[in-house]
This record gives sequence, C-alpha cells and structure tokens, in this order.
Amino acid sequence: MVEISIITVVMNHLAFIRNMLHSLYGEGKPSVTFETIIVDNCSTDGSFEFVRDHYPEIKLIRNTQPFGFAKNNNIGAAQASGKYILILNPDIILSAGAIDRLHQYLTAHPQTGIVAPRLENPDGSLQFSVRRFPNLKILLNRFFTRGDDSSNNRQVESYLMKNLPHDHPTAIDWCMGASFLISSKLYQQLSGFDEGFFLYVEDMDICYRCWQSGHPVIYLPSSVMTHVHQRSSKHFNKKTCIHLKSYWYFFSKNRFQIRSFMGNME
Repeated sequence: MVEISIITVVMNHLAFIRNMLHSLYGEGKPSVTFETIIVDNCSTDGSFEFVRDHYPEIKLIRNTQPFGFAKNNNIGAAQASGKYILILNPDIILSAGAIDRLHQYLTAHPQTGIVAPRLENPDGSLQFSVRRFPNLKILLNRFFTRGDDSSNNRQVESYLMKNLPHDHPTAIDWCMGASFLISSKLYQQLSGFDEGFFLYVEDMDICYRCWQSGHPVIYLPSSVMTHVHQRSSKHFNKKTCIHLKSYWYFFSKNRFQIRSFMGNME
C-alpha cells in the first residue's frame, strides 16, 4: 500500500495537466510514497496521449463516455491503493512541501476528516477557497453580487470567511474540491462523492457529510498551492443552471435544514 493516492480528473486540460504534473514530479513531489491516478473524461486535445507517453508510471483511466466530477473521482478512488486520497484538480500547481504538510497534519490528527490547503491565485493573492455552509440569505446575496468574491457585501464576506486566520490550522465548514486530503477509509465510509451531483456543490456536500459523521474539516494555510481557477461567466448560462440544480439537490436531500458548524462568525 502506498501512502497517498492522488486522483485527478481531466477533460481537455492539456495546458493545465502539463504544469500540474511538472510540479508534482518536481518541486512539489511529496516525500512519502504515492501513486497518481488520472481519469480522462473523453478528452480530445491530446491530454490522454500526453500522460500516457510522458508519465507511464501513472494509472490512466479513459472513459468511453463523459461523466460528472463526482463520478469521475469515485472511478479513480475505486482504483486507489493509498492510505489517503488526495483530490487534485489539473489546474493546481504544487509548491514544495504542500502535500507533505497535509499528510503530516492528517496523520497527527486522525479524527480530522478533510484537510485543505491555502489556495492562491497565479499572482500570489489569496483565493477564497474555504467557506461557510450557505443559507437562503447568503445565496440571495451571492446571486445579487453575481458571485463576485471581491464584494464587500457583509453576507458574502461571512460566506467566504474573509476574517479567517491564515497563520494556523482552523476548522472550516467546507473547502473547494480543487484540492483536499482525506483518508481512504473515511472516503469509503462516506461512499465518496455523491454522484447525484453532476457538477458543482459535490465538494460542499462531502464536507457536510464529513462534519455530520463527527470528523471536522480543517484549513491548513502552511500548505500552499496555486490554483488557476477558471471562473464561469457572471452571466446566466448553462453552467448557472447546473449550479442551481446542484444547490437544489443539496438542500432538498438535507430537507432544507443546513447549519453552519462554525456558528455565527459575522
């Protein structure tokens, strides 16, 4: 058994996967044993061929039909042999020690469910990647501010946990699914990502179920990764509809009784 199984889902991410793998097997290579599992979601840009030809040591899975983010990660997890699972987006650049710090924290705090790194934008600025569980008031304010993270709207600032300390580990409600570490045992106990989500909100959902199972979600700012986050258009489009559908599924499956585990941080 290797220590960490790194799972990455790609779908026409050739430009990103080049840089992510360069960092993973370069400066960001963890000191513990690891395996990389890439699930190719029917790419047509040469992503599959690039990984196959340049990284033969990687477990490469090629879908015959496209699936959603949740199902693809579960496909990868089913092939994982590691004690821990690192969910890692292809648009992540790893810094030195980033994975090791997540691993060290989780091994030292086995009651922790999920540990998430500090994500930064390519210019080095903080990316608001950790958040509170939303309520209707937060969602309405988020909608009216068009998802603008720079908004000084009080509800949005609370949702994005902008007053969060960044000099020590802190409990959070949930983290973006771009990168987080979880034990394989807990991932299996939670049945992985809920495949009822096709795209969006599946990361919030697994964190919610993690908290419900008695395992906190922790933000570890000493682990730093760059996330080339590709935000959707602020205009109403197909992805907006998918996002809204995912929110509806999340709230309805929880009988519209969502609570923040952080209490009132406003």
